[in-house]
Amino acid sequence: MTGMHPVHIHTYSGIAFDLRDPQPAMVRLDDIIHSLSLMNRFNGAALFPYSVAQHSLHVAELLPAELRLEGLLHDAAEAYIGDMVSPLKQVMPEYKAVEARISAVVAEVFGLAYPEPAAVKQADLAVLAAEREQVLGPSYGPWFKDFPEPAPITIRPRDWLEVKASFGQALQTEIIKRRAATDPRRTDAAESLSDLRLQEVRV
Repeated sequence: MTGMHPVHIHTYSGIAFDLRDPQPAMVRLDDIIHSLSLMNRFNGAALFPYSVAQHSLHVAELLPAELRLEGLLHDAAEAYIGDMVSPLKQVMPEYKAVEARISAVVAEVFGLAYPEPAAVKQADLAVLAAEREQVLGPSYGPWFKDFPEPAPITIRPRDWLEVKASFGQALQTEIIKRRAATDPRRTDAAESLSDLRLQEVRV
């Protein structure tokens, strides 16, 4: 998207992230982990603080091993653009375009399947259905989508630093597995992470 004026945001690690023209070098694991661990779902309308990171951990646990990294990172773009409630996304096409560009770059950096596999979306919706029952109060109006059966999970309040540590560890574990699977010669954790231009996770 050359020729367009950059639109930068400031990330946790200090990166100037260009929303109009995201590049792989701008994607940092610690930014994703930190921001998603502090970012509440449902526009803050939950019964207790409930982050995108905690949601992503639940999504990943429903998926087979080969898709767990996709589950953990399915909302990674929100680390840069926030967690806009889904009904509002329907009337904000430019937001959806920005989200898609960032998601594509994240997929490139981490070696994710892109577009998002159907199984990941199904797990996302199953967790959403469970969240509707366990995280939100009674709903008195129509929802914008149909739901599958709720995921068989128990959602409990967790301290955000505990979530951040769990999310960071899960991500690093799955990244190392993915790198080892794609190139069996590269099994060293530090090498795998540094090759992806990732910082050590700060908790």
